[in-house]
Amino acid sequence: MTTRRRFLQTLAAIPPSLLVSPSWSVPATADSSRLALVFGNSAYRDAPLTNPGNDARAMSSLLNQAGFTVDSHLDATRTGMIAAIEKFGAAIQRPETKQVVFYYAGHGVQLDWRNYLLPVDAVVEKTDQLKQRCVDLGLLLGQLGKAKDKTFIIILDACRNNPFGRVYKPQRKGLSQFDAPVGSLLAYATAPGNVASDGSGKNGLYTENLVRELSQRNTRIEDALKRVRLNVRLSSSSEQIPWETTSLESDVYLFNEGQKKLSDDELEKLIEADISEWNRIKSSRNIEDWVAYLRKFPNGRFAEIGQVRLARLLEDKTKTVSTTATSSPPKPIELAAGTPIPELFRPSDNPYSAGYYPLGRKFTMGDKAYFKQTDILSGAETRSYMLNVTRVNLEADRIEFNLGVVVTDLMGNMVKWGKKIFEAPIQFSPSDLQVGKKWTAAYSLNINNRISNGYYDLHIVRKEKVTVPAGEFEAFRVEGRGWNKSYGSQLETTYWLVPGLNFEVKREYISRKSDGNYIDAERHELVALWQAAVGT
Repeated sequence: MTTRRRFLQTLAAIPPSLLVSPSWSVPATADSSRLALVFGNSAYRDAPLTNPGNDARAMSSLLNQAGFTVDSHLDATRTGMIAAIEKFGAAIQRPETKQVVFYYAGHGVQLDWRNYLLPVDAVVEKTDQLKQRCVDLGLLLGQLGKAKDKTFIIILDACRNNPFGRVYKPQRKGLSQFDAPVGSLLAYATAPGNVASDGSGKNGLYTENLVRELSQRNTRIEDALKRVRLNVRLSSSSEQIPWETTSLESDVYLFNEGQKKLSDDELEKLIEADISEWNRIKSSRNIEDWVAYLRKFPNGRFAEIGQVRLARLLEDKTKTVSTTATSSPPKPIELAAGTPIPELFRPSDNPYSAGYYPLGRKFTMGDKAYFKQTDILSGAETRSYMLNVTRVNLEADRIEFNLGVVVTDLMGNMVKWGKKIFEAPIQFSPSDLQVGKKWTAAYSLNINNRISNGYYDLHIVRKEKVTVPAGEFEAFRVEGRGWNKSYGSQLETTYWLVPGLNFEVKREYISRKSDGNYIDAERHELVALWQAAVGT
């Protein structure tokens, strides 16, 4: 996981003279607690753009409306960009500054996993010139890394195609991924290594949606960005999919007009509305149903499931019948003690990121996994058990194990476990795996006609090695904290997910009474697995 120390390391290539920052001029009437720096670069010599200037004006106007002190620059040279970033870096060190936004529209490229923003006077004909004549984003990130106890929002609409025209072609397209440090959110117009549309209207496709969604009052920035991603994906026919990496520690708003924390009754009504909408569309194959759900509940209790459902429907819509020969099926995955573990996913070579991976689950008949269960408190083994896929129903989004004793959806989210029946799948499985990702899960659990309701807040905290009887794995560690409202019990769960594996390699589950006494303390570890295929 990227730390502030890692951010400071990016300054190594910056001349010391650039780290001396003049003061930032803040009007006396402005809100000095909220600062923003905005760039819009269009007038490039070799690859001019149409909309970055308009995009920067639109974002500056929005941020001004939200009470930010905004420093805006159009068609900035390298000298101008560096000077503005230096001033910005000095201003955000002030103790009264609490919320910081950086927005850039224009060309951007990556080299050696570092990202560079292109000033309009950048003439690049070879790789060495790129470093010398463009602005390393590390200059900005280093300034942020020195500031403490603040919230940073960095938005880059910077992945236009052919940034240098025909003169020079970068080795990799788009920008490189960078995991957000604590207290920050990095938002990109498109996925790592891809390019973004400059738009055919007044604004670029990304910023057009960004301004509209961020203008909504009392809306969390993370929820707004999820709506932006959905809108851009649909508008571009999935050719451009924005993405974010976040380590925000609290809810952040551009416009927070007295937004209060929901009461228990209000939260209950919201969850009921979420579940009601889920029940209405859960079997739908209508794309618009899932689009409407995700717009209404961007952080809903079924939003991760909805993302996968929508992606599947969009893929089916565009799928064409191929007459060419198909490649041979992949070899099954076999895991057990003493058996070499195959490369299940390619680890990221990027020193600044743990990577971004789809969940990649694809269940087939006969897939099976063996687990042992132990008591966390005593360490004593309590039982061992097997999960064997005995039915796959793609249309119903249903996987049955052990002849229906256990049931999940296609992502592996639990619907039934013996006598435990969930009214809807409890979304412990995210649509993708990326450090910093957060989501929620709510459930209504029926055990012998006794109903209890609860929720979890879930977070992918890091990628780490985990050892279980089946072997040692590189896995994403997910931590969840919640509450069973019916019984007043505290809930904790930690589990480790490996991209492409249909089963968790390890899970710990703890529940406590309100007085802190334990109810359950279980650990489940993978002993062996046989799996026919890996999804994408």
